[in-house]
Amino acid sequence: MLTDLRTASLPADAGDAVVVVGSGAAGIALALALGDAGRRVLLLESGGDVADPTALGRGEALNGGVADALPYEGLDVGRARVLGGTTQLWHGQCMRLHDLDLRPRSWVARSGWPLRPAELEPWYVRAERWLDVSGEGYGEARWAEHPHLPPLGWDPSHLLHDFTEYLRQPHLGTEHRDRLAGHQGVEVLLHATVARIRTEGGATAGLEVVLPDGTRRDLAAAEVVLAAGTIENARLLQLSDPDGVGLGDGREHTGRYLQDHPIIRTAEVLPHDFHVLQDRYVVLRRGGRRLFPKVRLSPLAQEEHGLLDATAVFVHEHDSPGLEASRRLLHAARERRLPPRALRELAIAATAAPGVARTAYRRLAKGMAIGERPSNVWLQLWVEQAPDPARRVRLADELDAHGLPRARVTWTCDDLELETTRRMTRWVAQDLERLGVAAVRELPAMTDDAAWRSTVTDAAHPAGTTAMAEHAAAGVVGTDLEVHGVRGLSVVGGSVFPTSGYANPTLTIVALALRLAERLGAREAVAAG
Repeated sequence: MLTDLRTASLPADAGDAVVVVGSGAAGIALALALGDAGRRVLLLESGGDVADPTALGRGEALNGGVADALPYEGLDVGRARVLGGTTQLWHGQCMRLHDLDLRPRSWVARSGWPLRPAELEPWYVRAERWLDVSGEGYGEARWAEHPHLPPLGWDPSHLLHDFTEYLRQPHLGTEHRDRLAGHQGVEVLLHATVARIRTEGGATAGLEVVLPDGTRRDLAAAEVVLAAGTIENARLLQLSDPDGVGLGDGREHTGRYLQDHPIIRTAEVLPHDFHVLQDRYVVLRRGGRRLFPKVRLSPLAQEEHGLLDATAVFVHEHDSPGLEASRRLLHAARERRLPPRALRELAIAATAAPGVARTAYRRLAKGMAIGERPSNVWLQLWVEQAPDPARRVRLADELDAHGLPRARVTWTCDDLELETTRRMTRWVAQDLERLGVAAVRELPAMTDDAAWRSTVTDAAHPAGTTAMAEHAAAGVVGTDLEVHGVRGLSVVGGSVFPTSGYANPTLTIVALALRLAERLGAREAVAAG
C-alpha cells in the first residue's frame, strides 16, 4: 500500500512492524522479502511516488552538503529522494565482489570482511534471482556468448577479463511500484523524512519523522532498519546523538572509512583498426541481456606489487550529431513521448541514416553496438579505496530545508590509488602494443600528481561509513547488521561494506538486504513460537 503523508496521517506506533528507512535497492528488497515472509513492514520514503510528476526527485532541498576536500558528486547528483531511491538514477550494472576483496590483505590497511565468500554465496544467488540477473558469472567464460568476438590475449600475470551485467529494468521504484502498492504486508509512507532515531536503555524506541508541512511527529517502533544510503545512514546516526557522533558501542566509527570508486582517464588509445576494441569493449547484447566487458587487475599483480583492486574500460567517443539525435529519438520512443524539437531532431538524425542502419543491423544480428569510427578512444580506470578513517562523513554547519545539519564529506585520494592506476595503465598499454591492437599516449595524470587529482571524479558509489565488524572496537554494526549495543536497530546498504573492491555495489547491497530479511523474519518466528 502507498500512503502519501501530504494527505494522510503518520501512525503513532508501528506495533509489530519492522520500520525500514529508505526505499532504494536495500529498502525495497528488504521490505518485500519481509512482507512475503509474513512480517508487517512500514517502508519510509523521504520523497514521493515515482509515478507522481510532482515527486521530490533528487531532493535538492534535503540532499547536498559540503565537500571539504576533493569535489564529491555522491552528495547531490548521486542521490535521489523518491520511491526507488538512487536506483532511479542507476544504469543497472551488476557484479559480485571478488574473493580477494573480502579477505584481509597485508598491503591494504583495515581490509577484510568478517564474512567469508562462502557465507555470501547463497545470498548472491538469491540477489541475482531477485534482480533478474542471469547468474552466469562475471569472468572470461561470458565471452562464449559472443563466439564471433574472440577475447584479446591479456597477460594473465597482470590482467584478466571481467564483465558487468545490466539489469533489464534498473529503476527499482518503477519496477516494483505496483507490487508495493498492492502488498498486504508492506505499507510505503511517502514524504516521510526521518530526523532521528530514538533509543531507550540500549534498545530502539522509535523515530522522529518530519512531515511535508515541516511538523515533527514520533513513530514508536521496536525494530528499525536504516537503508537510506551510505551518506544518509551515517548522517541519521549522527543526528540521533546529542554529541553528533553516532549511536551504539562503536559510535566513534560512524561516518569514517568513506570509500568510493575514483574514476580517472589516464591515456588516449590510438587503435590500428578501431573495430578490434570497439566491437569488444562496448555493451554487448544477447538473448535480451546486456554485458559490459572490462579489463581487471589480476589478484597476482595486486599481491606482488601491493596494489588495490581496479578495472579498466575503453571509452569510445563519437562526434556525430546525427547518431546522438537518433539515440534521443529512440529514448523518447521507448518512453512514449515526443522529444523537444522533434522535427529538428528527425532532420538531424536523417543525416546519419547509413550509420544508424549499420548500427541497427549490428545490434539486432550480432548483439554488438555502434560500428562507426570513434572520434576518440580513452582508457579509463576505476579503482577501489582502502578504508581510511580520515575519509569520512560528518555533520555540517549548513542546514537543510528542515533545519537539520547537512552532510559534510571529506573525500580524498592517496598515493596507492595513483600508483595502482598508473601501473595498470602501463600494463594495458604494453599488451595493446604487444598484440598489435593500438598505440597508447599517456595523459598528464600519469606523471603529474596534481593533474591526477584535478581530473579524478567519484563514481557516486559511497561505502563504508557504518562498517561491519565482529566487535565494536572495529566497526558500527555486527555481522548480523545490528548496531553494536543497540537492540532492534540495524543498518543495511553500502555503508556496512568494510571494503568495496571496484565492483558496482548494488548486487552486494541486495544480497545483504535479503540476508538481513531472513534474520529479522527468524526473530519474529522465534518470538511467535
